[in-house]
This record gives sequence, C-alpha cells and structure tokens, in this order.
Amino acid sequence: MPHIFITGASGYIGSVLTTLCVSEGHTVHALSRTPKSDEYLSSLGAVAIRGDLTTHDVLTREAHLADITINIADAIAGMMGKIDDAERTRINNGALTALAKGIDGTYKKLILTSGSLFAAADPSGAETNEESPGWEGMPFGVGLESMFPELMTRGLNVNVVRLAPWVYGRGGSGVKLFMTGAAQAGVMTYVDDGAKRTSSVHVDDAARLYYLIATKAPPREAYNATSQTDVTFKQLAEAMGKTLGVKVESLGFEEMKEAAGVFLARFLSLENRGSNEKARRELGWKIEEKKGILEEIEKGSYVQLGAELRTRMEKA
Repeated sequence: MPHIFITGASGYIGSVLTTLCVSEGHTVHALSRTPKSDEYLSSLGAVAIRGDLTTHDVLTREAHLADITINIADAIAGMMGKIDDAERTRINNGALTALAKGIDGTYKKLILTSGSLFAAADPSGAETNEESPGWEGMPFGVGLESMFPELMTRGLNVNVVRLAPWVYGRGGSGVKLFMTGAAQAGVMTYVDDGAKRTSSVHVDDAARLYYLIATKAPPREAYNATSQTDVTFKQLAEAMGKTLGVKVESLGFEEMKEAAGVFLARFLSLENRGSNEKARRELGWKIEEKKGILEEIEKGSYVQLGAELRTRMEKA
C-alpha cells in the first residue's frame, strides 16, 4: 500500500483522514510539533515526525520518502488575528516549496488544501465550480492555492481540495469556535441581514474525498469538498444560539470588524455556493453523513458542546 505523509494530521480534519488512511492499510507519517501530538498521532496508528511548516529539510525528506503527500497544515491555525496575509503566505509557500522539492522529478502525488471560497459568488446566485473566477482583490489572499499554477506548469502530480467554509461534525471546527466565542460574549452575532448563503461539509465526508483524490484523481485537478450550499449565516447563528442558549443579534459589517476583526467580518459577509458535482462525477464521491449542518448543531454533536459551554457560563 502507498506510504502517505500528512501535514496537519493531528488537527480536526487531519486526524479523521489519518485514521481513515491507517484503516485502509497505509503507512502514515504525520508531521508533529509537540510531544503531546506525538502521543496522539501514535494512538491513531501513525508515525509521528517532529517538525513544522518551517522545518523545510524535514518536509522535503518526508515528501521524498512518501508515495503521496497531503498538506492540510496552514500557518493561520491558532493564529487568526495574529498573523497577516503576507506572513501566512510566506510560511505556507515556503512549506509547499519544500514539499514540492521532495517529489520533483517523480510522479508522486502532492495534495494541497484550499477553499471553495476561492471562487467569487456567481452574480445570478447559482452554484460555482472549480473553473469559476476568483474574487476581485481576493479578500482572504490566495492562500494555499497560490502555488498551484506554478506546480502544474512544472508537471508535478498535484491536486487541490477546496474545502467548504464550514467543515462541521464531531463537535469541532469553526462551529465550536463560534459557539465558544458566543459563550464568552453572551451573544451570537451575524452580519447585516445574514441572508448570504454558504457551503458546508461534514468532516468525515471531507476526509473521504481527500482519500479518493489521493488514490484515484488524475493530476492537476481541483475538487470542491462541499455538501449543502443553501444555508444562510443567519440560520447558522440562530442554530448555534439556540443550542448554546444565548441571544442572537445582527451587527453591521464595520461593527463586526471592530468586534471580531476584519477576517471574520469578511468570512461572515461573502456568499459561497460551491458545487460538488465534479467530485461526484469524476471520483464517485458520495455524501454519506445524513445530518446537515443545522441538524448537527441542534440535534447532533454540538448539543454536548452547548451543554458544556452553558455550564461554564453559569460558573463564570
């Protein structure tokens, strides 16, 4: 079975993907920054490799040793509001350059992680696809996809996973971050009328798509990892507020920018309806998780999170 190297393997999506790859019989080497991560990754059946996005020699070596390299790590992890776009791009692109060096001259696969939010909203409100144009001015920068054209031109066997803005399930990810913030503030907020629609995908479905791309996808193709595309930001805020037991309020863009920073204000203001048709048609990807994001928040894994956060609020 192909040997797989994963960066970001101890994270929300990475841990699910690592478990899946190990269960399929692959040897998985996983980038690890701390002894705690070493232990966690070992418990998943992976081989922990000490390093981070700046240890370029480690990245090059592991990519060279592996048959498939999957890059999920992002310099913004744990640094939202503390790192600007230029620094994020510098670190991420340095890591990708090191990974690409490890597979240069081979046909080994390298999978990058981006987002369906890379595509600008369709003027008619229709779903976008992997060929849709990007936003004018790119409000989040070009992110981890910035090197994709260069790597394709060099002939590398590279693919991109474009994750939905809302990856959910297992009580984690952005839903957890927003609920935790609302618990601290005592209110759940959204921008303006909250009518913009956004895309979502369950973390288990996302992991399955990564695996299909790793094992089946033709080179130099991007795929949207999305399921629902019609849920509005107001609906999300109301579901999280209901589960958490806090009031839900609208803020203007500038108010949200002042309260939460420009990154989150933009994130909550941009429509994204990324179609998953290409992944279903070309790779046979299926959405297997039955609960949509609103049901998962109100009746699934986030119910326990809401109860825990309410207990903390009561003790505060």
